[in-house]
Amino acid sequence: MSSSSAAREPRFEFASSGRHLVATGVVRHVEPRSWVGTEVARAVEDVLAAPLEAPQLVVGVLPFDSARPGMLYRPAEACWRSCTFPGLPEPFVPSASTIAVTDRRPSHEGYRCLVAKAVETIRSGELDKVVLGRSATVCAAVPWDPQSVFVRLGIQNPDAFVYLIDVPGGYSGEFAQEGVFLGASPELVLSCSGSRVRTVPLAGTMVRGSDLERDERASEALLASGKDLAEHSYVVRAIAKVFRARTDDPRIPSRPRLVPTPAVWHLGTEITGTLRGGASPFELLYELHPTPAVCGWPPERACDFIVDHEGFDRGLFAGLIGWIDADRNCEWALALRGGVLRGDQATMFAGAGVIATSEPEAELRETAAKMRTFLAALGGQEGRHDP
Repeated sequence: MSSSSAAREPRFEFASSGRHLVATGVVRHVEPRSWVGTEVARAVEDVLAAPLEAPQLVVGVLPFDSARPGMLYRPAEACWRSCTFPGLPEPFVPSASTIAVTDRRPSHEGYRCLVAKAVETIRSGELDKVVLGRSATVCAAVPWDPQSVFVRLGIQNPDAFVYLIDVPGGYSGEFAQEGVFLGASPELVLSCSGSRVRTVPLAGTMVRGSDLERDERASEALLASGKDLAEHSYVVRAIAKVFRARTDDPRIPSRPRLVPTPAVWHLGTEITGTLRGGASPFELLYELHPTPAVCGWPPERACDFIVDHEGFDRGLFAGLIGWIDADRNCEWALALRGGVLRGDQATMFAGAGVIATSEPEAELRETAAKMRTFLAALGGQEGRHDP
């Protein structure tokens, strides 16, 4: 067991839009008969309705493969705080000089070959889009403190969904050791307030410029990029189909907008609707996940390609993390721009959407830029550490 998770009760944190949820302990796990939307929704509501002396809240994380078991539970204690990340000093982390990249899966050349293989498959007509990920592991001279990394993620990414959850062995795929899963996701998969639901899928990415002029050119290039607009359209079409079938008054903009993060620009589209009847947000959540933003199109073929060729088990990476209360208010983000901490070792993940016009070197650069979100919170430096 890593020292970072052994010294405390299971902990869950989720910060967004000026609010910070902190939940500790576990009083009851959600254990559906099967991990499909209707069964998970029923099991979540049963746990929320149980007469327990605990907050009426379920928190947790779901894997990329929605058919696999997730980790959802009712915490023993929970409280909401105001987010104050921007006013905090950055906590100590290991010196950049003591941090080293020790493993990449696949290697840089392996990832280029993987993208080339995907482009060939897409041009043959078997796929339209596939999102290909890779992982990188770094080590430091001393263990990372998860709480310090979490705070740094919040300071450095003030508009993100900043998350942390203690994960026991068996829940994180290939990285199935006890550890702390945390990150700063830019992407909202589903929020629900009353019966009003909202999603903001992101697809299409451009690395930000090093100065104001270059950054403006990068954002303009993204809005005009046929490749990125096409990649984004697959995601919006898939989600719009679900919203039209499952919600009233769906609102789907005709064009995406720019969504900035410290490292990259994204194309994003805000889609809203009203849940029909007594439907649970979890049913809608499971119909959406995994979206083409992390999988591809058509989804079944894209997932098969990922399993056959990516070379590692994503586990929780590109899964869902969030919370839901007894009134069905909820917030679930994609588990992106993060990694698993285990003492002095950290494993991070990033992916890029591949279509027929994708270039292997450009997709490699995109994944490296995305990994820098987590790497910066660890104390790594661009130029010195190449994930």
